[in-house]
Amino acid sequence: MEKKNVAKSVRAKLLNIRDSVPGTEYLQILLRYIQERMLYRLSMSQYRDNFCLKGSALLFAYEKFKARPTKDIDFLGDKISRDKETIRKAFREICAIQCPEDGLMFDNGENDIKVEDISLDKEYNGVTVTVTAHLDTIVQPFSMDIGFGDIVVPEPQELDYPLLLDDMPEVSINAYSLETVVAEKFQTMIDRALANSRMKDFYDVYSILSSESARVKVNEETLSEAIASVFSNRGTTYTENHPLFNGEFKNDPIKQTQWNAFLKKMKYKGVLPLNEVIDYITEKLSPYWLSLKK
Repeated sequence: MEKKNVAKSVRAKLLNIRDSVPGTEYLQILLRYIQERMLYRLSMSQYRDNFCLKGSALLFAYEKFKARPTKDIDFLGDKISRDKETIRKAFREICAIQCPEDGLMFDNGENDIKVEDISLDKEYNGVTVTVTAHLDTIVQPFSMDIGFGDIVVPEPQELDYPLLLDDMPEVSINAYSLETVVAEKFQTMIDRALANSRMKDFYDVYSILSSESARVKVNEETLSEAIASVFSNRGTTYTENHPLFNGEFKNDPIKQTQWNAFLKKMKYKGVLPLNEVIDYITEKLSPYWLSLKK
């Protein structure tokens, strides 16, 4: 099949997926597909061991469309310089990898890939990489956030990433464990306290800890090790009467407004009060928090 026809066929198949998943917009499906195929190209490149998948794109591997929609991919950079030109060179090579079966093309010219310092509202320092994907007549920019310096406990694991279309080449990448995801987001909750407006972290941690999916299993011993490692590496220590645990955060009108706005933006179906989410998180994580007490 000609490349143009492949792209049209893929586009139609993605529309069929949109129609089969109630409440899902086509852009969400498209971005998931672009992210998946970018991960494929990364997995086929010499840089596959330099970028470890984390964030919502990782959670999609476990919960599919139950996971929070996301417009970007989050990575931890490992054994690679954070120098912008080094990162640009890496993604030019990654984007140049061809995969005729998926119908996608990524711009990879010298001036096509933007690398900028990560914005201040992110949970870590690093860079944002912006590239443009092409599928048939669709032109879709998307971004990847790359952090540096974190220690991953346990070590990154090989993950078979789920395919939206079964007839595509498989994707196998290095990824965070769920325990590390929870540990890093928990540290951010503690560190930012009442200044924290990252409602997605609360949603993600609640989703992981409350999931009934057989794929989403959090090992208590591993989580304890991950939390201790992340808090130590980021210089965060135990404090008495923290707002997350004393009720101040969950009862703050500003936080409740931010939470409701977050749910509305992600088009959450149903009712999920902030106080219930915080109560659940603190009940589950309180033993780990107290274990940090000197």
